[in-house]
Amino acid sequence: MIVIVDLNLKGRLVIIVGAGGEGLKKVNSLLTQDCQILVISDSIAPQIERLAKQGKIDFKKTRLDSSDFLNEYDPILVMATTNNKELNRKIIQAAKKKRCYSYASDDPEFSDFTHPSVINIHDTVQVAISTGGRSPAMARKLKMKAEKIFNEIIDMEDIYQIRLQKIARDSAKSTIPTVLQRKRFLYKVLNNTKIKQLLKDDNFPAAEKEVMRILGEWK
Repeated sequence: MIVIVDLNLKGRLVIIVGAGGEGLKKVNSLLTQDCQILVISDSIAPQIERLAKQGKIDFKKTRLDSSDFLNEYDPILVMATTNNKELNRKIIQAAKKKRCYSYASDDPEFSDFTHPSVINIHDTVQVAISTGGRSPAMARKLKMKAEKIFNEIIDMEDIYQIRLQKIARDSAKSTIPTVLQRKRFLYKVLNNTKIKQLLKDDNFPAAEKEVMRILGEWK
């Protein structure tokens, strides 16, 4: 049985071992997760070097002949992406001993999870497509097909509504006492005709102001 979960990585350390093409894919998949990304490798690809210079990730140059370097860190997740399967296995074994999640791009059966192909829509909606490690190539192919469909059915009004719902939910926590009442409030925001029109007109500040008005009058 395969269960796709959205792991909360906020503020936590994720280590990617290997800075080639596969490592770059994993880095790109993590850039929106608000986590600390550390790439460890004995060489560096230009794209990863650029991200490091921009301060989006950290990079440490280390000779990769064992998994001993992991002793220095306390990550929540380790991803091994080198072209050496034996080394990747050693890294995953070391990660398991540290009781953190582990993944090897060439060894899905030994990993704690498979890495799905992800459709990222405006850094707000993520849709995962997984074959359970059976065929990463097919997962990528299906992603390309599905990406066109999702980009057509999810428009900016939907994206704005998601962002507005987060603001509404965070604001309601301090003023509306019960979960049930907060849920009613959020659905009222979601179905409010005026707010829908403001979002459709690309007027997010006015929509946010209307949410605060509704919240202020909530009983």
